[in-house]
Amino acid sequence: MTAASSGWAFPVNNWADLATAIVQAQQVGAIGTAHLMRALAAGRIAFLPVLPDMSATKFKAFARATSHRPAIVLIGDDDGFDRGPDGWTLAHRAVRWARSVLLHAAGAELFHYEGAIEAAQIVGRVLVIECGTATLDAWAALVGAAPCRPATLVIWPREGVHPVLVERRAMQ
Repeated sequence: MTAASSGWAFPVNNWADLATAIVQAQQVGAIGTAHLMRALAAGRIAFLPVLPDMSATKFKAFARATSHRPAIVLIGDDDGFDRGPDGWTLAHRAVRWARSVLLHAAGAELFHYEGAIEAAQIVGRVLVIECGTATLDAWAALVGAAPCRPATLVIWPREGVHPVLVERRAMQ
């Protein structure tokens, strides 16, 4: 099994944890992450959600273990912190690893993530970067500067910016 480390928002340390993590992801509205985890559970892909400070050792182990099967790495930079590539220790390494990149700067729709899964089944290695519109240009520049520039799809928000911030007075 290739899954997330503890410390991720939905910790998965064994197969028994995966079903719970899928439910938790769905409950908080992380429908893309939930869909990728369902694909992992079904054996369609290997899946590694990257943390901002994840070690290169962990990433290399994932890359070795998945070298002959469809794999997706997820960078979830749409959490409102606007880290951009400089806030992720593995950003450069993940882009170099990828054969295809999905720059996702919009609200999640299942078919976006299903497309990433299907791309992984065709090309082997897909990097999904969930980002806000504030950091999209920086992510695009990183991907565009990669030595073996991966095929890239950019999904923009239908209107305005992403993520949409909730007004403080509307929060409970």
